[in-house]
Amino acid sequence: MIVKNLFKWVVTGTIVVVTLFSAVIIYISFAVDVNGFKPDIESLARQQGVNLAIDGDLAWTFFPQPGISIGQVRFSDQLATSGTLDSLTLTVAWTDLLAISGDPSQIPMGSVQISGGQVRYKALNNLPVQLSHISLSSRNISLAGKRFPLAVSARAFGGQKFSLETDIAMSANGQTIDRLVLSDLQLRINQIEINGKIEASNNLKWIQGNFKTNSFNLQQQLANFEKALPELALTETTKPSALFELSISSGFTIDDTNAEISNLLTLDGQPIEVNMLVDQPRNKLTTKISANLFRVADYMPVADAGTNNSSLFAPLAIPFALWQGQSQVEVSINKIQFDGFVIDNFYGNLFGNQRVLSLTSLNADVFNGEVNAIARLDMRPAAPSFSLQPSFNNIDLALALPAIADYSALTGRLNLDTNIQGSGNSTASILKSFSGVGKFELRSPSYADFNIEQAFCNAAALFGSSEQAKQNWSTGTDLENLRGSFQLSQGNLNINEYSTATGNLNIIGRGSIGLIKQNYSIAANARLDAATTSNNGCAVNKRLQNRQIPFICKGKFDGGSASCKPDERVLKDLLKNTAFEKLGEQLLKRSDKKDDPLTSLLNEFLKRKLN
Repeated sequence: MIVKNLFKWVVTGTIVVVTLFSAVIIYISFAVDVNGFKPDIESLARQQGVNLAIDGDLAWTFFPQPGISIGQVRFSDQLATSGTLDSLTLTVAWTDLLAISGDPSQIPMGSVQISGGQVRYKALNNLPVQLSHISLSSRNISLAGKRFPLAVSARAFGGQKFSLETDIAMSANGQTIDRLVLSDLQLRINQIEINGKIEASNNLKWIQGNFKTNSFNLQQQLANFEKALPELALTETTKPSALFELSISSGFTIDDTNAEISNLLTLDGQPIEVNMLVDQPRNKLTTKISANLFRVADYMPVADAGTNNSSLFAPLAIPFALWQGQSQVEVSINKIQFDGFVIDNFYGNLFGNQRVLSLTSLNADVFNGEVNAIARLDMRPAAPSFSLQPSFNNIDLALALPAIADYSALTGRLNLDTNIQGSGNSTASILKSFSGVGKFELRSPSYADFNIEQAFCNAAALFGSSEQAKQNWSTGTDLENLRGSFQLSQGNLNINEYSTATGNLNIIGRGSIGLIKQNYSIAANARLDAATTSNNGCAVNKRLQNRQIPFICKGKFDGGSASCKPDERVLKDLLKNTAFEKLGEQLLKRSDKKDDPLTSLLNEFLKRKLN
């Protein structure tokens, strides 16, 4: 009987409570017009620095928790953030609501739910980020340091999917959040998964955290972002599987003056350290990149002379899309692998500001020699312009030319200093725009395609040189140190003058190398200052001693045939003049016969030809 009465009282009490709650809900719904609070809500938002406009209706919600649902909200923080929300619902727990006494503004928030809408954020570097299809849900929100969940999803950068799940703990000091912890953070960007933790304190002026990604296909991810960020567009690489594997492990510390970010990137199995320091008062970003090995040959674009590769400088433009203040990049790589050769001990120091790059130092060991350079690249115009001052010391051409130009006929040790200017977006346009001057020295050169001494002896035989024994000529020419100067113009490297020697032959000349057509034409004047071309060479008639014999050498760097032969026009003149000289000598012998009419006729003819 007692149990029966107790059950009756409980049921009766429950009915009474439900009835009272229902009456309160009905009363509030009909007696209190929640839309009348719109001006108050918008005014309160303006006091907090937010422009808020509510275009939809406000409605009470009571289950599962009491609160307010707001439709069609427009907002802006008057600085960088603006957007719209299709629906915003704010609720509070029944227990918290019933426990409140006094000021209603002290009611704690229970949960927040956002559905639809978009948010636009304009960063300090003017890079706009727009989120759409927003969905946000959080419950049991606490400002007392207790953990509560947060889930967010959105689309950005041309429809790419983003989602975030984390547990949040916040501690508030009055109206200011003093401490914030995001633990068990899981962020997804398409196929990229990021896990980590972020902690902020000192009124959010100090932030520390770390994260780690899965191994993802970078090539595919960049292709996904290509529409929103054209600077990220990739050209076809020589190795199709390049940029397929990337993982990132990062740790960072940020305060109100500096930000330090340490990253370890593993790109296609190659560990690369990228450490960044942001000097916020000076708006300067310093990046240090170091690696033991980088196979750059895998990432070179596929050669296509017919394609105007307008994205040639795109990789250098990416940092400016993300950071438009001052920047410095310091690169140190022990070994860089190209196709057919290796660069050791590479170091570069690069400064950037407003899409202008200045290379203040570049040093590397390559082809058993050294390369040093300074440069400047201006990417503000449609066709980027640049200036380059490279210096090559002791470069072994026996290694360099086969690797770079697939040409092996010329060997020696090269020293070169030059100052080059140019502009363009493609390799062809850049080569055609080249202008500049320089000087060079080639130590102990050897030219395998032609024997200059043999050619000189063959040409000298036409002028009545003494009979020469049969020679076993070598196939090439060993020269003494070759020195000269050059000028770059319209895709050609024009050699203004050069000088060298082989045996007793002194050689001076000019030439032109086609950088676009990959060909060369070298004019050489050979002068013999002795009776023989060398100790093992040929004897030459003294009429040809101290006289320049011109040669022209032509060829292609693609393995085509090369030729070196005397200049036919000059050779004909020399043959003609030599014949006249011999005839003149015979006439001199008859000069005592003054009345000889034949002598007088020939003398007049020779005078006209020789003058």
